[in-house]
Amino acid sequence: MIKSLISKFFKSKGEDRMENKVVCGCYNVTLQDLNNAVKNGAKSFEEVQQVTKVGTGCGKCINGNKELVNELIIKKKIDENQIVCGCFKVTAQDIVAAVKNGAKSFEEVQAVTKIGTGCGGCIEGNKALVSYLLKK
Repeated sequence: MIKSLISKFFKSKGEDRMENKVVCGCYNVTLQDLNNAVKNGAKSFEEVQQVTKVGTGCGKCINGNKELVNELIIKKKIDENQIVCGCFKVTAQDIVAAVKNGAKSFEEVQAVTKIGTGCGGCIEGNKALVSYLLKK
């Protein structure tokens, strides 16, 4: 469901209207506010919360917005082809290529790219990236 909502957010028709869609009524936070926080360097939902206050009022919007922010962060990693594993200099596009070439799990992506086999600090974030790609 979130995936379909996000795809609606990024359609060219009505994009301005969707960008101004309020996603947190307590603090009048819009999708554009979330996008801006991620574009300006927020790397987690908690960092986006600090900047925008999303979900810090009644808390009812936390789950949906957490998923939305995580997807925005993943899309940014892919769009900017960020290095997602510093130990082996694996980029987001390396992960995309592994999935396109048939990897069907994080472990299969790991076998191809060596991601997460160094210090291990990147495993959780890259599991989310792989999961996102496998759902597409």
